[in-house]
Amino acid sequence: MTWNAGASTPASLRYEQRDPNLLRLILPPNRTPDLLVFGFQELVDLEDKRLTAKTLFKGSKRKDANDQDHMGRQYRDWRDHLVRCVEEYMPPSEVCIFVKASLRSKISKIEAAEVKRGMGGLHGNKGALILRFHFDDSSICLINCHLAAGQSNTMHRNNDITAILDAIALPSEQDPSSCCDSYMGGGDGSMILDHEICILNGDLNYRIDTMSRDVVIKAVRSGNLEKLLERDQLLVSRRKNPLFGLKAFAECPINFDPTYKYDVGSDIYDSSEKNRAPAWCDRILYRGPGKIRQLDYRRHDLRVSDHRPVTGTFKVRIKSVISEKRQRTWEQCQQDFEAVKQKLADEAKYAASFPRIRDMHR
Repeated sequence: MTWNAGASTPASLRYEQRDPNLLRLILPPNRTPDLLVFGFQELVDLEDKRLTAKTLFKGSKRKDANDQDHMGRQYRDWRDHLVRCVEEYMPPSEVCIFVKASLRSKISKIEAAEVKRGMGGLHGNKGALILRFHFDDSSICLINCHLAAGQSNTMHRNNDITAILDAIALPSEQDPSSCCDSYMGGGDGSMILDHEICILNGDLNYRIDTMSRDVVIKAVRSGNLEKLLERDQLLVSRRKNPLFGLKAFAECPINFDPTYKYDVGSDIYDSSEKNRAPAWCDRILYRGPGKIRQLDYRRHDLRVSDHRPVTGTFKVRIKSVISEKRQRTWEQCQQDFEAVKQKLADEAKYAASFPRIRDMHR
């Protein structure tokens, strides 16, 4: 799930008209995934200029303790709420936040990093949180992004994506055999695209170009989403910009209404003085040819934020390397290669022992 929570708290869910159990809202019935991933943005109020200024100018050693407590409390509130939801939704033997207890031992080499993009890379209000882990011997990288806002900042957002994907943010794998087993293209796991399976989500903030708010809303109400998607900045960048970083990723077709921007607590698109046009800001993309397949792509009507959450369900192919069998196979390949080399050398020597045809007529 990706969701810009707009500084809402789990307590806000009690005002939802529907079931306040978050998992029952976002998961289809009778489905218990092996892995649950929640990517939040704006767990604290980014419009709070006092908090933003202190975070930026005071530095890590001088951050106000009350502000840090506030951010930590918001995170803990959502974490505890998710724990309760999982316990209530899933069988008791599978009580864990993100991973089924029976599969926890298959996960290893967990690493995390951040790429800051706010204010020229100084501030973490924009950027990405990156989580990498191995599931058996498959490498998986999850990227939770919050990109530059603003209708006209497409190039800024594209630059953010490039910086995030190009960042050497994660610890590198020192074992050459592990690199061969789990990473792609000769990579060592220090970059996102080294990983076999990547899922990128977030408030990417891409908007709909060259259409007024009224025209967009009219198209949404009439169900003419295709007309709007032709002007979606992310899809246009993928079509027209050969260097766009997300060309390496896939996205399921969008068949749901724009997820931004709503009046909080309602189904009405932004009626403030800014009158922002609706857009598909909240997205999930993936990469891993032959290893990952998306089963669904949906939005959900939680009204406690100005964004609607979006979920995707994936089926992922995981591999497990049997070291002894791999070693035997490698040795057999070397033997077969040496035999082929010897055969080619013998054939070349045999051919050299015959005179050339033109020499026989001299």
